[in-house]
Amino acid sequence: MHVVDTSIQKAACARAALELGIADDAPLNEEELSVALKYALCQADASDNPQRALDQLDALWDWSTTDVEGGAQQALSQCEQFRQRLIELAQDVRTSQRLAPELCLAPRPLSEQRLCSLLSGPHNHAVVFAAPALFTHELYPLVVDAFSADSAAIGRAHFNVLGVHVDWIDEAHRARRVILFDLQQLRFVEAPLATPIPIHSAHFLSLGRDEQALHAHWSARLPVAQINPWAPAQLADDKLATIRAWDALGLPTPATRAIGSNDERTVDEWINRHGQLVVKPNRASEGRGVAFVRTARDWEAYVSDPDRADELILQVRRDRVFWRDDTQGTLHSLALRVHVATNRSQPRADAHYVQLGAHADVPASRGRGGRIVPITALRERLVYACDSTWQPLALDDAFWRLTFDLAERAASAFDGLRLVGLDLVIDLDDGRPTPVLIEANPRPAGLCQAHRSHDGNTGISEALWDGLRDVTTPSI
Repeated sequence: MHVVDTSIQKAACARAALELGIADDAPLNEEELSVALKYALCQADASDNPQRALDQLDALWDWSTTDVEGGAQQALSQCEQFRQRLIELAQDVRTSQRLAPELCLAPRPLSEQRLCSLLSGPHNHAVVFAAPALFTHELYPLVVDAFSADSAAIGRAHFNVLGVHVDWIDEAHRARRVILFDLQQLRFVEAPLATPIPIHSAHFLSLGRDEQALHAHWSARLPVAQINPWAPAQLADDKLATIRAWDALGLPTPATRAIGSNDERTVDEWINRHGQLVVKPNRASEGRGVAFVRTARDWEAYVSDPDRADELILQVRRDRVFWRDDTQGTLHSLALRVHVATNRSQPRADAHYVQLGAHADVPASRGRGGRIVPITALRERLVYACDSTWQPLALDDAFWRLTFDLAERAASAFDGLRLVGLDLVIDLDDGRPTPVLIEANPRPAGLCQAHRSHDGNTGISEALWDGLRDVTTPSI
């Protein structure tokens, strides 16, 4: 590891002050100091042994000029959870630009008095997660939308939207540690609590690779109102059942069938009949295991993977509109994500974004090397193949009205889900773009990248919170 000297300490403290919006000559309190420690750790070579890097950081830090209260130094030397969270937050800095306010780690439990000053409303809504990477990017738009919806509906805060890791919930269904938003300082604070607080409603998000098992477990365990309870989420997690439900509603979907790894004859028939195909695990998410199949050799390579799931589905590839990067001269697959929230039993397509594939022959998924962009990034960039040339294409208001109406009708299949992400691709009908539904996600992510459909502002849905408030406090 490179030696951490006072210049690194000064630079880390200066950056923390900048990111927190405080004067660079103001002393950092023990919570703010965690941000400086995070940035100092980012400058160390901590890839091989981050715990050792933290030990050296502790030894070389000039604690006499910082941390008057002594809490940060004690937590860094003695609290394994504090150390682990510093490592995780430093990794976030290395992997992504920040899209949400800074998060300060409180080195000691919050007193009830301090907690009351930070919780503005009477209702504790837990966003239950298991994968901490960039979690505040998902939490922040929910916090903002809830506060905006409360202000408009009742003139005061009602929901405290809290991040609660699955390991922070006690046997009495209370939160022992939380990530909360400080409305006065406009920053997140993560802290253990001197007294655990009750959970009044829940939303399951960022659950990692075991997301379905964790969703089922915690949905059954928490006896509270839920944004995405497990029972209706099961349909959205079953891609084949979802397609069948949409087909029953008369909605546009790709031709789809279940398939096994030994069904070479079926694959050959579909390739000859339809051309390009898509194969995917029936219950995977984030693009895991999804591949395009154009030849028998593609299929053989796909099923030869020993880790390939047994339960597969085959679909006709329906995306015929691509995003062109003029600067690089490359084409990229794309998929539309529309978030549909339910308010008073009425689905509303309130937010959306676009996922681009790493290139045209890879499914459009951030989990497969792609990226998320706003709808505005599509302007003058869309093309389709016509007579061996690429022709430009624009999406007009009629297309978006059709897309949002289709998403709302598709969401009606998931009775009980208050928020669902619908993925669509763009096909062509007599040369005009038309949306086609491909799958649903009951734990939609990428929330910080979404923009509201009605005004283009960042957010997910205020209607989501109006509907939940009606259910949990009908007297308001």
